Amino acid sequence: MLFSKNLPNLQSKIRILHAIPSEQAVDIYLTGNRMGENLAFSDITCYENISSGSYEVQIYSAGTYVRPLFSKTIEILPNTTSTISIVSLDNNIDIFVLNDASVEGELTSCFLRFIHLSPNAPLLTLSLPNNTILFGNVEYLEKTGYYPLSPAIYDFKFSFSAIIGLSRYISQKTLRNGKFYTIYIIGLVNKEPNMGYLMVEDGR
Repeated sequence: MLFSKNLPNLQSKIRILHAIPSEQAVDIYLTGNRMGENLAFSDITCYENISSGSYEVQIYSAGTYVRPLFSKTIEILPNTTSTISIVSLDNNIDIFVLNDASVEGELTSCFLRFIHLSPNAPLLTLSLPNNTILFGNVEYLEKTGYYPLSPAIYDFKFSFSAIIGLSRYISQKTLRNGKFYTIYIIGLVNKEPNMGYLMVEDGR
């Protein structure tokens, strides 16, 4: 007797984002297998396939493999897509794991998520230029959901929630039907490297 060909998909996908503003370039290993090499601040890798299970995330100074700067065990669930961000927490290296959307089938909208990875910034708000708030008072390392939008070219405005009139713009971003996107706010307020953003497509 043969087993069904339609077995569950046990493979998962991960990518790595280096989001510590003051940290040197690093190499990333998962239980001894290198997943990212010479990643500098703001670098993000492509997704790589990985089997589900427990892994030790190990972060080393780039070009070394002697003593890790950080290590932590994480669980990768079957058929998931994740971004592992290297972040600063209480002035120490840590990781922040987000499950990224990976939806198959026909969709009639696009979807946007807003993630605050600027360690010295206050609460942040993302809105449209007409002041329609998409994400309000987002905390550092808060896991937000996806906001549905109509496919179009968008301008976005992000601002410090408690400071009126201090805003920055993310202009002319094309959001396509059926796609999922994340805007990551990275960098530092009034320090180097300056606050900026990454906008990436999720689940691909």
